[in-house]
Amino acid sequence: MIQAPDQLPPPLLEVRSLCKRFPGVRALHNVDLTLMPGEVLALVGENGAGKSTLMKILAGVQPQDEGDILIDGKPVTLGSVAKAMRLGITLIHQELNLADNLSVGANIFLGREPTRFGLIDRQEIDFRSRQHLSSVGLLVDPQTLVRELPIGRQQMVEIAKALSIDARVLIMDEPTSSLSQKEAEALFEVVGGLRDQGVSVIYISHRLGEIEALADRVSVMSDGENAGELVGEAINHD
Repeated sequence: MIQAPDQLPPPLLEVRSLCKRFPGVRALHNVDLTLMPGEVLALVGENGAGKSTLMKILAGVQPQDEGDILIDGKPVTLGSVAKAMRLGITLIHQELNLADNLSVGANIFLGREPTRFGLIDRQEIDFRSRQHLSSVGLLVDPQTLVRELPIGRQQMVEIAKALSIDARVLIMDEPTSSLSQKEAEALFEVVGGLRDQGVSVIYISHRLGEIEALADRVSVMSDGENAGELVGEAINHD
């Protein structure tokens, strides 16, 4: 049954009239953005368009000066990375944020280690890590040191880490910039699987072929402002 417009669920994430200024620079001006549940939204624009600033605000890295952020139709104040994560928003940086001297499992639960009798429960970390790794198609021993994995697999560990906190919005900043073609194809499969699970993805990339293959919708930014939107078959290289 088709829902009437007034019965449609609110966007999972909504940005209204967001503004951000730095000394001498207007980084964002009245930016709007919507993200629906289980949607892959590509964010494109030239360097300096404001994409990274917008994503840092959504991930709680820095505050906005003006404007509103809503989750499930309700206004929220992010304020910190921890608060954003509690609300289900995680940013996977272009430079991966892993401790390469620790194991895969230790990285997934770093700072959130389950305990038993006051001690870190390594058996529980191992068990739960295997579940999250399996969900991104990475079949490695959680006790493997991160530095022993190629960069593409390290990125999958980052995604598994995000899923371990029940991420609802996964922000990927140029995720294939250092991946081989095979690793990139594996990542695309994972993104499609996340969409099928209802996880929403904001995908930042300059590679238009990837966007054409992956995105349900494209939001274009220029000079810190919205510059247009493409949906469905309108998403093509031209």
